[in-house]
Amino acid sequence: MNIAKCAAFAVVFLFCMLVCEFVWADQAADDYAKLPVCTLSADGKALAVEPCRTAPAQVPMPRRPVPQIIQRMPQTKPPPKLAMPTAPPLPALDGMVKPPVPTTSCDAAGCYGANGVRYNSVGAGAVVTPSGKVCNRSGSTIQC
Repeated sequence: MNIAKCAAFAVVFLFCMLVCEFVWADQAADDYAKLPVCTLSADGKALAVEPCRTAPAQVPMPRRPVPQIIQRMPQTKPPPKLAMPTAPPLPALDGMVKPPVPTTSCDAAGCYGANGVRYNSVGAGAVVTPSGKVCNRSGSTIQC
């Protein structure tokens, strides 16, 4: 059985189901329309006739009266402005950071700076000032 036969069979089957559903739906709607409208019995505790159908909707549908209440939004005050804390004053940098000193001449024991101070070598790129402060030697400059 090839695909064309299967597709044709499926189309015919679906068409038949659609026709049957349409015929039976109309029959059920007609049966429901023939039922009497539901009413209460004389004692008001049960239906007068069963089965029954609900009453048709009134045209136009009456609106339920509901009062419209519009309330104002509560007034809110903006939060008070807070003063930003002041930052502590920064220390002066002129005593802490000094510009690099160019070297004039170097030997195995250390270098002389352009300011005339002797920097003694203590190892891999480190030198010591006469006062004992450790500085870095990078190329032809010394940074303390």
